[in-house]
Amino acid sequence: MQPLTHQVWEQHYVELRQPVLAHFPQLDRSELDGVTDDYDALVALLQRSTGLDADRVLDRLRSLDVEELGLGTGGSGQDDGEARGSLQQLNLGKGFTDAERGRIVDRLSQLNRHLKRFPADDTWLELTVKDRETTSQVVTLSAELPRLGRLQASSKEDDLAAALADVRQDLIRQIERELDKRSRGAR
Repeated sequence: MQPLTHQVWEQHYVELRQPVLAHFPQLDRSELDGVTDDYDALVALLQRSTGLDADRVLDRLRSLDVEELGLGTGGSGQDDGEARGSLQQLNLGKGFTDAERGRIVDRLSQLNRHLKRFPADDTWLELTVKDRETTSQVVTLSAELPRLGRLQASSKEDDLAAALADVRQDLIRQIERELDKRSRGAR
């Protein structure tokens, strides 16, 4: 797997539009369509849309995973040989059984590319549900991540699948927000 570069963007910008939109949800599709194969214009657009500096935009573009094009961090997440964080670290807590693990991991799978940034040994996740299958159901996804500490996302959605999607997206937002804060503080 390789990172997204100028050359890769120039060759595959049509196929890369959708993954870029998914990775940067605040980006306007029509503005992205106007960028065509100009990588520098893409970076400038992402800076305007996200408020991130160029270095942070470039870091996020390099970490973009597009398996069918061989882009991204791949299975290991980094080339340092160290095992990377993933949903393998997920503990199923109160209200869940091991028989549900496959379905739950599938529902939370978008979280994997964000967890790859952290060493596996220092990554901890737990999913619990209170009052399952009632109108007062609360699904909670907790994470302890290096440099970020403890993060927690909860959902009161009645539908379990919707609640899992809700906590997944909320935890992704929290990870991105915390990493952005630390990135700005380091400059």
